[in-house]
Amino acid sequence: MNTRIITAIIIAFTLMQLLIILVFDYTPYPDSEGYLFLANEALSKGEPYPVTSLLSEYPFLWNAGAINAVYLSLKITGSIIPLLIIYSLMKGATAWLLFAIARTTTDQRTAFIALLLYVLYPANYGESTSLLSELPFLFFSLLGIYLSICKQQHVAGSIAIAIGNWIRPMGIIFLIALIIYHLLKRKPTVKLLAGYILTLCFIGTLTYQRTGLFLYQSKTGWMALMQYSWDNHHSIDSDNPNLVSENTQWNVSQKDSVWQAMFIDWLKENPKQYIAQMPRKLVNTYVSDNVNFCAFLPNKTNSEYLYEPLSMASIIHDFPRYTGVQILTIINLVIYYIILITSILSLRNFTKRSHLFPVAIILLGTFLLLLVGHGEARFHQPFMPFFILLSALFWRNKKTFLSLAPASFR
Repeated sequence: MNTRIITAIIIAFTLMQLLIILVFDYTPYPDSEGYLFLANEALSKGEPYPVTSLLSEYPFLWNAGAINAVYLSLKITGSIIPLLIIYSLMKGATAWLLFAIARTTTDQRTAFIALLLYVLYPANYGESTSLLSELPFLFFSLLGIYLSICKQQHVAGSIAIAIGNWIRPMGIIFLIALIIYHLLKRKPTVKLLAGYILTLCFIGTLTYQRTGLFLYQSKTGWMALMQYSWDNHHSIDSDNPNLVSENTQWNVSQKDSVWQAMFIDWLKENPKQYIAQMPRKLVNTYVSDNVNFCAFLPNKTNSEYLYEPLSMASIIHDFPRYTGVQILTIINLVIYYIILITSILSLRNFTKRSHLFPVAIILLGTFLLLLVGHGEARFHQPFMPFFILLSALFWRNKKTFLSLAPASFR
């Protein structure tokens, strides 16, 4: 009975992802459109991204794994729809992976509640209508965690996390959290490190053979930091960092080095300003979880600024005359805040076995975003399964419908 219930929930969740693609079609987020443009450009040049002949024209090296997934879909099928279908299946798989990980690190009942929260959370619908990197990154990260924690396949797990890092450069968070988890259980972590490093070397070597540059993940961090500092510190008197993007005398690695030097020079002179920016980054990262509802917006293909109707500013300004999508967004915001609050409240009964791993991922990820990120609500999405897991720990012993798990889960 347990297996049938879990399977039915996950199949229904996955079918909903596919149905949303059928009804609402592709969502042209700015980054998604950027991936599509670069993949088509690579296709026209006859090689994957990054294209060797364009290394000096790229303003920065973007998420190569995500872009090459689009490239392969276009090359093999001539369409992005097959990739969107694969992403829908990956989204369904994340629900099962979360359940399996929670069952190993907590107990059956908590895992079942986490699964219910995950599939009932409105923001988990519509994500697979775009080509953004968060969904495939989360799939490979959860797969790596599952392989390492649940199956003790540490090399395979770290390879999966490294592939996720190629898609979006945040794999190090999950790797460190896994290392902490295993060290506390007095288990060796050499295989985790070896599998991860060897995979990065393999990706970098393949790119080096083709382009002459050892590239294993995106190079956007220093640029984003410098740009954020430029936008938020008006006393900067150096050249606009965008001029680096336009310089065709440097390749993407050299541009990244220039941005790094520019930012470090700025940081030496403005350490207080750098730290003062962090609270705003934190608020911008966690203030909302509205992005995926862009999938349901009417006329989204003709929108100048896709996010505008669902931004917090618009939600406040448009009160009380809301559209249907805005009402759904507000309902989701309430659920989102409940998940955040209950995940924090769950820490009152902190245990290393159940709480440490999700807390480590959330804290490490947030710390990384504050250090090298620029504060955007979409950036917290890979951490949501772990907030949901903590929330499930809170609800486990509460007398609500969430605790009405089948008797065999108790």
